[in-house]
Amino acid sequence: MDKLKLSQYSIGAVVGLILLWVVAIGLISSPHSKPFKPETLGPDANDQQRAIVMAKGVTYALDQELSSFFGFLPNDLIAPWFIDNTTNYQRGVIFATRPASDIIAKEVARFGNRDTIDQRLADATSRYFSYSENAWGFLFVYDAEGKYYQGIKNWANWASSVGTNAKNAGIYNLKSDDAYSIIKYCMAMTDYALGMLNDNNLGHFSADNNIYFAKGICAVTGNLFRALLAVDSTVSERGGLENVQEALKRFDYIEEFDPLYITAGGNTVGDAMMPNHVAALARHIDIANNRLADILSAIAR
Repeated sequence: MDKLKLSQYSIGAVVGLILLWVVAIGLISSPHSKPFKPETLGPDANDQQRAIVMAKGVTYALDQELSSFFGFLPNDLIAPWFIDNTTNYQRGVIFATRPASDIIAKEVARFGNRDTIDQRLADATSRYFSYSENAWGFLFVYDAEGKYYQGIKNWANWASSVGTNAKNAGIYNLKSDDAYSIIKYCMAMTDYALGMLNDNNLGHFSADNNIYFAKGICAVTGNLFRALLAVDSTVSERGGLENVQEALKRFDYIEEFDPLYITAGGNTVGDAMMPNHVAALARHIDIANNRLADILSAIAR
């Protein structure tokens, strides 16, 4: 009888700890991150300084999520079933980090399209960041967090080696057509985020998943756009300062967007008393997307 009671108490204690852990995550975790806002580099800045800014533009949001108090949640055994806002935000972050890593590795970190991609960045893109966000490694073997940290480390190693005499010294070569490609990436990501919010089948209980996934995408997109502006002042000059400022303002609004309770409006017409948070966030993303399109058109002239 004593053994039965002891086992019951043990099971109850384990369940209680799990519930306490889930509640703690829900109270402490936050589905947003601090935007990357680097200082604009002057004409005297060297290639290594510029490479460091671009590398952080790629990895900053992911690094914050991995370093947060509860870490990366999508591959946890229990949290994704309950703490879906932060989980979907982090899924959006890694979703946008993968193509960001690919575009910068191909466009900025080599001299020409036929040159070999830096092995550290090739590994970061296709070996580490491509690892499934749902992979949970026993005793931290083959876990998603470990792979993503290695990808971030590879980007930092590449940036710090630029301009050195090291055997594996990295290359930094940002040209005007590279800036064009980066802005196209930003447009593609905001287009995708808009598509998620324009789903007519979204209801009150599913809207938050798409909203926070879209926010995660835009977190990475905004960081990379700011990084580009910091290393290449001609983007603002050629793309129009008003367009740039409005796009940046909307990216800030998107990051700050975090309603206490998300609703998707009261009806399909949209004239109900309940707020439509899906449409509210979509408006900010749409304006940012339009401004990026204007910048792209101006640069192409």
